[in-house]
Amino acid sequence: MTVDTSRARDGRSLFLHIFGFLLLWEWVRPLSIVTDTGNIYVFIIFIAACFLLNFLRVRLLVGSFLKWFIVFFILHALFYDGFFIDVRWVSELLVDFSSNIGLIMNANWLGMSDVFRTFLFLMFLWLMSYLMIYWIILQRRILLFLILTIVYITVLDTFSPYDAKVAIVRTIIIGFIMLGMLYIERIREREGFQNSQTILLKMIIPLIVLIASSTTVGFFAPKAAPQWPDPVPYLTGYGKGDSEGMGEGIKKVGYGTNDTQLGGPFIADDTLVFTAKASKGQYWRVETKDVYTGKGWITSSNPVRRSFNQENTVLNWYEEKTGRELAEAHITLNIRYNHLIYPLELLSVQADPDVLFSVNPLTEKINTIRGTSPISLEEYSVTYNYPQFPVEQLRDLKDENFGISLESNEEFIKQYTQLPEELPERVRELAEEITALDSNRYQKVRSIESYFKQSDFSYDRKNVGVPGNDEDYVDQFLFDTKRGYCDNFSTSMIVLLRSVGIPARWVKGYSDGEYVGTTEDGLRSYEITNNNAHSWVEAYFPGYGWIPFEPTIGFTNPSEFVYDLSLNDEETDAVQTPEIEKPEMPEPGLEEEESAGYTPKEENWFEKLKIDTSNISWKVVMGYIISILLVVFIIFKTRGKWFPFVAILLYKYRKNDKVYFIAYKVLLKRLDYYGLKRKEGQTLRDYAVYVDKFFSSNDMKNLTLSFEKALYRSDNAKEEWIKSVELWENLIKKTSS
Repeated sequence: MTVDTSRARDGRSLFLHIFGFLLLWEWVRPLSIVTDTGNIYVFIIFIAACFLLNFLRVRLLVGSFLKWFIVFFILHALFYDGFFIDVRWVSELLVDFSSNIGLIMNANWLGMSDVFRTFLFLMFLWLMSYLMIYWIILQRRILLFLILTIVYITVLDTFSPYDAKVAIVRTIIIGFIMLGMLYIERIREREGFQNSQTILLKMIIPLIVLIASSTTVGFFAPKAAPQWPDPVPYLTGYGKGDSEGMGEGIKKVGYGTNDTQLGGPFIADDTLVFTAKASKGQYWRVETKDVYTGKGWITSSNPVRRSFNQENTVLNWYEEKTGRELAEAHITLNIRYNHLIYPLELLSVQADPDVLFSVNPLTEKINTIRGTSPISLEEYSVTYNYPQFPVEQLRDLKDENFGISLESNEEFIKQYTQLPEELPERVRELAEEITALDSNRYQKVRSIESYFKQSDFSYDRKNVGVPGNDEDYVDQFLFDTKRGYCDNFSTSMIVLLRSVGIPARWVKGYSDGEYVGTTEDGLRSYEITNNNAHSWVEAYFPGYGWIPFEPTIGFTNPSEFVYDLSLNDEETDAVQTPEIEKPEMPEPGLEEEESAGYTPKEENWFEKLKIDTSNISWKVVMGYIISILLVVFIIFKTRGKWFPFVAILLYKYRKNDKVYFIAYKVLLKRLDYYGLKRKEGQTLRDYAVYVDKFFSSNDMKNLTLSFEKALYRSDNAKEEWIKSVELWENLIKKTSS
C-alpha cells in the first residue's frame, strides 16, 4: 500500500511544522525595532495558527474560515472599540477598505490607513505561511528560504539598530536541523523504510550530535575582529552634505555636526577615537549649542572667529568663586579631526609651533589650522583647571545674587532661556511641578537632574522615537516614549531648566572613556571610542560660571562638588539631606499600640485575592476568552487527528497484564469513529477481515488472533502485547489519516 508521506501527521511532521514556524518567526522579530510596528505578538499568533491548522489537516474551507475569523478579530482588537459581534464596526471597516482601495488606484501608498496596512500584512503572512508549508512539507526543500532568512537578518543587523547576534545563531541551528530532517525524509521515502524506528534513530542521533557539537565549538571558539570597515556611515551619509558622516534616520554613534533633527536609533561603534593620559577621568568637550528648535539644536549666530597660538586668551568657563586645581593631559588622536577635543577649563595647548587655534566664541569649538588651511593633529598636550564647586555656597545664592555678572546682560538671558513658541505647555507645567518645593537655583537644577533617575525613564539606543512634524522632541520623550540616550536626557533637562528661567546650554563631546592603566609618571590612561560620544548640560550660576550636570541614566557627573567640612554636624546634615528622600514615618500612636500588646489585624486569604479591576481592559479579556474558545473548538473538531497519538503515548510503553485489553477497546472505538462500524453480532475475526480489506493489509487479523490468545490465556497477556504493540500502533495511526 502506498503511504502519502507528505501528508502524514506524525512526530516528524510536527517537528517540521514547529521549526518552519520558528524560521518564519525570525522575519517578524525585527519589525518592532526597525519599524514603528507594534503588537508584534498578534502576527506571531496568526502565523502559529496557520501552521497549526495545516498540521491538523483541517479542511480547506474550514481552515480558510478560521483564518479569516482570526484576521478580522485581530483588526477589531487593535483598532475598534465595542464587542466583536457588534456589526457597526464592520461598516466602518468596509468604508476604510473602500477609501484605501481608491488610494491604491491613485498610487498613494503613504496615505493608507493603519487598519488597511495591518490587513495587508496579515495577508502577506498568510501567503508566506502557505509557501513555507508548501516547500517544507510537500517539496521537502528549505535551503533557499534559509539563505534568504540569513541574508535578511544580516542586512538588518548591518543597516539598522537590530542586534542579530542571537538571531543568527538561532537561525543556523533551526536551519541545520530542518536540512537534516528533510534529507532524512527524502531518504526514507526513496528507500521505503516508513516505520522503521531503529533506522530513523541511527540517522537522527548523529545529526543531533553533529549540530550540537558544531554549534558549541562555533559559540566558544575565538572570533576575529571585523576585517573590513563598517560601510554604514558612508552609505547613510552619502549625499547628505555632512562631511562627518551624520545622516538622517538610523545613525552610527559618534561625534557629528548636524544636530537639527535629534531622535531615532543609533548603531554602536567601538572604533577608537583618541587616547588620553590625565590625572583623573573627566568629560572631553568639543562644542556647545544654544538654540532649541523643537526638533534639535542649532546655533543662534556665526560670530567672528578669534585665534590663539598656545595660551587660551579667548574662552572662559568659570568665574572667581569656583575652586580650581591645575592639571595636565596628553591626547593622541586615532581619528584625525580638524578640531580640538579638550577638557573643562582649557588654559593652553602644546602642539607644533606653527599651529593656530581658531575659536568660535559662541559654540566654543576650537579648530586647528596651519596658515589658512585646516589640519588634523596627531597628538597634543593641554593644561587646564579642574574645577571644584562649593555646594553650600551654591545653595546660599539668593534672588538678589542673580542679575549680576553675565546675567546683567539681557541678551545673555534671552539667549540661554530661549524656547520655541510651539513648546507644549505641559512641559513648562512639569518644570514648575518638579521645582515647586525648591527655594534656590541649585536645588531646582538638582531636582530636575534627579527627576529622570527617579521616574520610569530608561536608557536605550535602539527603541528611540523620532518626533513627527507636529511633535516636540522633548515633549515626546518626557510624556510618551521615556526611552532614549544622552541627547534625549540632556536636551530635556535644558528645556525644563529654561522653562523655570535658569540659563542652560547643550554641550557635546565625549565621556571619560575606559580606564586602561597607569603610566610611569602616575597619569591614568583612558581609551575613548565612538561609543563614548556624549552630550550633557551646563547651567549658569553668577560668580561661578557654567557648571556641568548629568541627567542621563547610567552616567555620573565627573565634576567635583565639595562640601565645607568645617560646619558642625547639624549644619552638615542640613546641607546633605535635602537631596535624600525621607523615609515614610509611621502614624502617630502606632508604636504605643504595639507596645501595649496590640497586633495589627492580618488580612485573610480572601482579602489577599482581591483584584483591582479598574485597570483591566475588558476588550483584552474578551479577546482571551474568544481565543480560548477558538482553540477549544479547533481541538474538538480535530480530535480525530490528534487523539490516536495521545493513545499511543498512553498505552504503547505500558507493560502489564491489563493494558492489552484496554488498548484493543480503544482501537475498536477509533475504528468505529473512523467509519468502520462493527455490525451487530459480528465476531471480532469477521470484523478484522472487514477492516483489513479496507486497509489492504493483514494487521487487524493478526492483532485479533493475538488478542484472543491473551483473552483466553490471561497469564500471557503481557507477552502478547509486547509482540503485537506495533500492529496496534500501525492500525490506530491509520485512523488519523
